[in-house]
Amino acid sequence: MIQVLTQDVIRQHIDRIEPVCVADLFALSETRLPAALAADLTQWAQRAAREILDIPDGETRATFLAEVAEIPPASVPNVMRRAILALGAASIADTAELVERLRVSWADIEPETVKVGMPAPKEVEAKKASATPRAAAKPRVVKTPASMVDPRRAEWVRGDAVARLGSREYSERGLKESIFVAGILHRSPYKDLTEEEVKAELRKLERERKLKHTGERWLIR
Repeated sequence: MIQVLTQDVIRQHIDRIEPVCVADLFALSETRLPAALAADLTQWAQRAAREILDIPDGETRATFLAEVAEIPPASVPNVMRRAILALGAASIADTAELVERLRVSWADIEPETVKVGMPAPKEVEAKKASATPRAAAKPRVVKTPASMVDPRRAEWVRGDAVARLGSREYSERGLKESIFVAGILHRSPYKDLTEEEVKAELRKLERERKLKHTGERWLIR
């Protein structure tokens, strides 16, 4: 059953797989499994480690590392840790600092052992959840005061958001809202731009059917 569930995922390039699911697959590759599945996952792990090293340095690599940082340290297996820590020596200063933070966060926490026969990897769980949508409580919306609205600020946010999600790296898998909003704030020429302003423009783009919000991610339409 595990082999059937993982086949579609391991055929994908690593940039098309959620980092939390990458961690699950790396963990399975370190586990005693039936020969055919073990061979498939071993080959995948070797390829995935190379693909991690090939992630373009700068913002793309930083985004990947930020998503990895959201995974509990005990859920990041050793083979994935080694591949990511190898980025430190081949990264610009800002990215190398993110790698170092991960090294520190993992230093005193050993990865958990995966038990075969337990629930499917998170990728499969996510697919199950998306197949049976349920109503979720809408978050409280904080409106931006009219005095803070500036057409130039709004236009900049809209242009940056559409360009970012329309890029080759994120046109299909999008970005988590927390990382997406933080990136817009970081790039903004308006140093007093607020998270509420950014989210207000994103919601407008969603209503205009230029962006879509699915779960915790924003995607281009």
